[in-house]
Amino acid sequence: MFEIREIKNKSEYNPLLIDKNAPFTQAWFYGEWQEAMGRKARRFEMRDNLETIGFFQIIKYPLFANKNILYIPHAPVLRSFSEGGARSDFLKIFRETLIQIAKEENAIFVRFDLPGRSFSEGGLAINKYFKKVPSYAEHSVYFQPKYEWVLNIDKPENELLGDMPKDSRYDIRYAENKGVTAEIFENNLISYLDDFYSLMGKTAQRGNFNLHPKEYYKNILINCEKNNNAFFAAAKHSGDIIAMNLVLIFGETAYVVFGGSDDKFKNLRAPRLVYWKGIIAAKNRGCKFYNFGAISYGDGYESYEGISEFKKGFGGKMLEHPDSYDLIIKSFWYWLYNLRKKFRIIIPVCYKCYSTHNKLEIKKHDEF
Repeated sequence: MFEIREIKNKSEYNPLLIDKNAPFTQAWFYGEWQEAMGRKARRFEMRDNLETIGFFQIIKYPLFANKNILYIPHAPVLRSFSEGGARSDFLKIFRETLIQIAKEENAIFVRFDLPGRSFSEGGLAINKYFKKVPSYAEHSVYFQPKYEWVLNIDKPENELLGDMPKDSRYDIRYAENKGVTAEIFENNLISYLDDFYSLMGKTAQRGNFNLHPKEYYKNILINCEKNNNAFFAAAKHSGDIIAMNLVLIFGETAYVVFGGSDDKFKNLRAPRLVYWKGIIAAKNRGCKFYNFGAISYGDGYESYEGISEFKKGFGGKMLEHPDSYDLIIKSFWYWLYNLRKKFRIIIPVCYKCYSTHNKLEIKKHDEF
């Protein structure tokens, strides 16, 4: 018998028990990141006859008119089902639970991405209970990207380097020959906040998008320091930090979550060296995969193609997440929300949670 119960004790919530490469957006600490922004996070365990079969974390995003969206980013993290009947029974219980949560949080809809082939092959079952998200409504500052670029780093360093395109290897050597040095900062991350925020600001200015408030990144660094789950990969030239990436560890995967560089030094090609040193540092910490984040893949984000090609320059392959589905709670408000997405109609949203974003940032998958 399937059941879903809410978890409020951190020690009871562990998606890595189900999948060693569960997305970090389902980690307890990610919910703490969101709570620091004034959003609410709730966590749940899924059971089958008292056996734990999955977890999910749900984030509440305020909208207009005191309405909300509930989102389960890249999840639930769930074991596969081999029988169609079990899939259908689970979906029914899952739907009933989400309806109750949505009523409690005054949500107009709930969005999620069910993982695994067992559900993608059971399309008729899932379409019975949920609505597939229209393509024009997929992209938002709220929702995670469908396509990411991932490199398997569970191999010798010389093999990783040899698998790269020769242009990438040349860029790494070029940066080093020009006096660029790469360092890994694992302790006292908060002491690098000013440098990091300054570099991200320069990157944002180049790309014509906005950042979160500085306090947001400060809270993340404090949280990472507490959990010992992140490091900075940085490039220096003549004593100045000219490029930085924040690399997060969750399970067997390292994630580049934020990065920035000084365009004044672009001819030194420091970002390629920073990524490479980050890969080696993650490998040394026992990671098997390196996630570069979102890429463009025929989804109409032409402005994102340059950075996508840069990420592919290390080797690797594309990770395609499952289709997203919505559970519609309030049909009229859901229709209005999608109308805004389809025709880019401006509808007021919660200023506290949305004021630091603009359309260009949405196009660049500002997903965290």
